[in-house]
This record gives sequence, structure tokens and C-alpha cells, in this order.
Amino acid sequence: CPMSLSSNNIFEFEGFRLDLAEKNLTRDGDAIPVTPKVFETLKIFVENAGRLIEKDELMEKLWHERFVEESNLTFNIKMVRKALGDDASKPRFIETVPKRGYRFIAEVQRVESDDDQKAMGLVAVSSSHHLHISHPPASAPTSPSAQKVVALAEWRHEVDAKLPEDTNGDVIKFELAGTRRADKFRSTKYLAVVVAGVILSALGLGYSFFHTPTGSGSVESVAVLPFVNATGDTNTEYLSEGLSDSIINGLSRLPNLKVISLNSVLRYRGKEINPQTVGGELNVNAVVMGRLTQQGDELTISAELIDVRDNRRLWGGQYRRKLSDILAVQGEIAREISEGLRPRLTGEQKNLLAKRHTDNNDAFLFYSMGKYSGRQNTREGFEKAIESFDHAVEIDPEYALAYAAIADTYQFMMSRGFLAPKEYAPKVELAALKALQIDDSLAEAHAALGAHRLINFDWVGAEIEIKRALDLDPNSAYANSVYAHLMLGLGRTGESLSLTIRARDLESMPSRGEDAFAYYMARQYDKAIELYLKTLEKNPDNAHAQILLGEAYVAKGMPADGVAAMEKGLAIDKTLAKTPERWDRYPLMAYAYAAAGRRDDALKILDDQLRLANERYLSPYNFAIIYTALGDKDKAFEKLSECIDERIMIIYHLKTRPVFDSLRSDPRYVELLSKMNLTP
Repeated sequence: CPMSLSSNNIFEFEGFRLDLAEKNLTRDGDAIPVTPKVFETLKIFVENAGRLIEKDELMEKLWHERFVEESNLTFNIKMVRKALGDDASKPRFIETVPKRGYRFIAEVQRVESDDDQKAMGLVAVSSSHHLHISHPPASAPTSPSAQKVVALAEWRHEVDAKLPEDTNGDVIKFELAGTRRADKFRSTKYLAVVVAGVILSALGLGYSFFHTPTGSGSVESVAVLPFVNATGDTNTEYLSEGLSDSIINGLSRLPNLKVISLNSVLRYRGKEINPQTVGGELNVNAVVMGRLTQQGDELTISAELIDVRDNRRLWGGQYRRKLSDILAVQGEIAREISEGLRPRLTGEQKNLLAKRHTDNNDAFLFYSMGKYSGRQNTREGFEKAIESFDHAVEIDPEYALAYAAIADTYQFMMSRGFLAPKEYAPKVELAALKALQIDDSLAEAHAALGAHRLINFDWVGAEIEIKRALDLDPNSAYANSVYAHLMLGLGRTGESLSLTIRARDLESMPSRGEDAFAYYMARQYDKAIELYLKTLEKNPDNAHAQILLGEAYVAKGMPADGVAAMEKGLAIDKTLAKTPERWDRYPLMAYAYAAAGRRDDALKILDDQLRLANERYLSPYNFAIIYTALGDKDKAFEKLSECIDERIMIIYHLKTRPVFDSLRSDPRYVELLSKMNLTP
């Protein structure tokens, strides 16, 4: 019978050292990052070394009386093996006993205390290597949405099924930007530490220059451009965007300052930039520009702030450091910039600017990769984004911003018809509430929860959450956009238009066409067409704008022009190899064909959609549009009712979208609105 080790504080086995008091796993003095649940799994193994532990016993110890699937245990075992470099086919540490459980087979030695080890010269681990494990807040959040959370299930999303396996079958390697080399990930994470330091530095510079003395030309608006990845390594490209995104998020919390969104500045990525030209195009007073360069183990970071009204350099700094010194110098960089700028900040404002959502570099990397993938705006990109965010919250379970990003990404996927809302909407709510449980002041989480309330026809609850988001971050283009959608759902198209224009100004991207769609929904068809045409002048390959331009033409009574525009949009889709699954592609094409008298072409699209629905998920909204166009009101109402029952996100357009005008005189239309808690 093996000796019980349950009272030990420190265990050692084959060069590894597990410190229970410090919650720290090291090998030869180097920290090995593991999540709290993986750490707990390893703790159980070493405390019961040599003994077979049944699966049920392991699951009970790890999750107590909560029900979880066995896949959660499998995932934890994989992660323990990964941390130890173990091979399931030739185990040195964890032996699998088929159909029963696991046994820790390495010899484990007890170490009495850190002090004893230091006395013997065996411990050489600095505090900077310790794994920091986050804990739940000491007191419950006070917002109504956060109070709803009593106990949230372990956030997993079947992540074990998504993670790639090594050829040996069990050792997981992280896959970032097309590479599976673990050393790439480790070297890149040092860069993230510098990024974190520069983020704090740049946020410190923000308030100083954005509130200059009266008469000196105060800066009221700013654009933070993507930092140039001067090294040219595509595997770290996402970090330049992540750095800009973090600075933008921080600066947008400051009052009386307009901060342009990341989506607006990405068009300048990889281009030769004239700050004054950018300032004029984005209508801002100042521009922040920066570069990241890595040569061997030396890293150079430079940044500058330029007043574009007179091309004056307000601030600039450059730092050269060894990668091995990064942990020590990140605070130094922030202090030097702050001292040089002498920012005039209140204590509360300093806290706002210094706030970081995670202290874990690996979690930050995965979050940045997720945002980068999601911005591709494709199904594959969204799926990669979810996987990256899952990794981020697995590493840091208190990473509220990553939970909010999970909620947003699922919302986007459902709005585009990639996922069934009935299955995935609960995950949106769970992620948003989890984020608010951790940080009730997170505007992104309130906006995501507001969007979730909207599609559940809780119009009052949605408005409360969205207004709270705007109170916390008035510069949030996303929150303004969600508010505009809420107004559309209520039929208040004038207010929706105003909010859309506000969101557009924050985005500074008229090329996206949201304002054109708002004019279309307000039945100002000429203005909508004018704006769509301007959009297409700047971006002729914008298939989405072509399709919606066609919809506006049809509504104006120009179906032939509508067909031509939509056919051009579908041709662009095929050229760019986009998937034809979005709700706003082929169904609207059928709508235009029917309006133009080309019923057979519309019926062909219906047949194709019915066939696709047998192969993959397709939204009933697709068929609601087609049946409405074909004049089959019975089936149109049937599909619209399904949309309401399934909480299809786009159904909130029902009250205002001209596509459904032919249905409004039918008594069933009023019944549908009633199901949505609306009146005609």
C-alpha cells in the first residue's frame, strides 16, 4: 500500500517540483504554466502515487457533486501529460488502466518546506515564475445581470474535442498562425509581456495629451493604428493588432475623448502611412503609431503620438531590451513614459488606464489570436476565434474580457446563420454572465448580454444592459450598433438611424454600409442606394454591399437593377471562395428574381436551399424570405414562426424590413408580433 502524501506541501519527481502552497509547478527551476484544474488533477495524482484511481473517484475529487462529462476528465489528463511531456503509449508518469482509471507511476518524494530546500541550495525559482491562480471575487457583483449568477458550470465548450493531438495520441501542442511548434509559442509570449508594458505606457500618455491646457489646441479625438510588425514574422502578426486593440479599449474609457475603433484603422495595416492623411480620413486630431522589431533575443519597441493638425510630434519613445530581461523591464518602461509625460490624472482615472484584464501572458496571446481570427469574418475564422478564447479562459478562468469575446463571437455566428441559436444562445448568456460575475464594469459584457436579451424579446432588459454598456464606454461602436438594432426591432427607425450614424462615426468606416442599411430600413431608398454606391466605389469587392444594394433597388421598384447588383455580389462571393450559407445571399437573390418576374430562377434557389438544409444547418429565415417572395404566405408565416421559436437573431427585422411588406395586412402578422412582445 503506497504511503499517503496528503500532508505534504512540496512533491518532487524526476526533476519536477509541485509546490501546493505556491500553486506552482516547475522543472529544473523553470515554471510550467498550468490551469488551476490541471494543477488540482496533478495534485491528486502525486498525493496518491502508485495507487489506481478510478475515473469516478477522480471526477468526484475534481468536480465534487457537479455533473460533468467524462470528456472534461480526459481533457485534464491530456493537459497534465502535456505539462509533464508524458507519452500515453510509453508513460513515465500517468499510466492508463483501460476501462478503470489512471495510476501515477513515477516515484514521488516529499520535501518538507521551501526554507529547507533553499538551505540545501535546491530551489532557484524566482517569484516571477510562479503561476498566479485567480480566485472568484470576495463579494457578489451588484448588477441585476451579475446577481443572476449563483454557480456557473465549468466553461469548457467541448474544448477537448477541438484540440489537436500529437501523433503519439495524447500530447497537445498549441497551434498558432499555422505553426505547431511549441518553441514558437514560448518565444512569442515574451513579446506579449512587452506588449502589456507598452499598453500601460500608451494609456498613460493618453490622458496627458488629450487634455492639454486651454488655448493649446486640446486633442479631442485619436486613432491608434496597428503597430507595425517590422520583423516580418507572420506568426506574430496578430500581436500588432492586439496591442492597438488594448490601447483603444483603455483610452475609450476616458471622458470627452473620441477613440476610433480597431476595425476602422485596420485598413492602414501594412501600408506606408502619412499621419496627416490618416487624420483627415478618420477625422481625428491625433494618431498613435508604433513598431515591434525582434532580432534574435533583442526586441525593439517604438511608439509616437502625432498631432495631425500641425504634424507636431507630441511624444515618442524607443526601448531596446533582451528577451530574458522582459519581465524585469516592463514596469520600468511604463514608469519612464509616465514620468516623461507627467500625466495629470485623478486616482480613479489612473486605475482606469492601468487596468489589465489578465496577468497571464499565454492567456493574452490566445485572446489576441482569437480577436485576429474573428476579424476574418468567415465561418472558419469565427471557429478558430472560439477555440482561442476557450484556451484563454482555460489558462486564466478570471479573464472576463475573453468570456465577453466568446459571447460576441457566438452572437456573430448565429446572426450569419452559421449556428442554430437554440443550441448556442445559452452559451452566449453563460459567457456574458460569467464575464460580469468577474467584472461588472465590463462594457463589452453588458453589450453582449443586451444583444442576447434583444433576441429573447426582452426589450426592456436589453435596453438596460445596452445603456449600462454605453455609460461605461460611450465610445463603443458595438454598443451603439446593438442599440440601433434594438430600435429597429421596436420599429423606431428614426432613432435607429441616429444610433447607426453614431456607430459609423466611431467606426469612421462609411465603407461598411451599416448607415446605408439604416436608411433603407427607414425607407429612404434613394439615400440608401447613394451610400451603397459610395461604399462600392471604395471597395468594389464588397459582396455584402452589392447584395443589400440590390435589396434597396427592389424595394424602390427597380427589380432589374436589383437582380444585376445581387448577381454581381454572388459572383464576388464565388471569386473570393466565400461559403454561400449566410442568410443574406441566395434568399435575397430569390427575392429579386421573383420581383423581376423570374419565378423559375427563384424556385431553383429554393430547391438548392432545401437540399443544403439536409446537409447542414440553414436558418428558417432563409426560407421565410424566399416563400414571402414567391407569395406562399402560409409557408412564409410557418417559417417566420419557427424563427421566433428558435430565436433566430435576424427576426427582429420583422417589424420594419420592407421584404415582409406583403405580409403586414394578414392577421397572422399581428400574431407574430405578439409572440415577440411587440405591437403593430
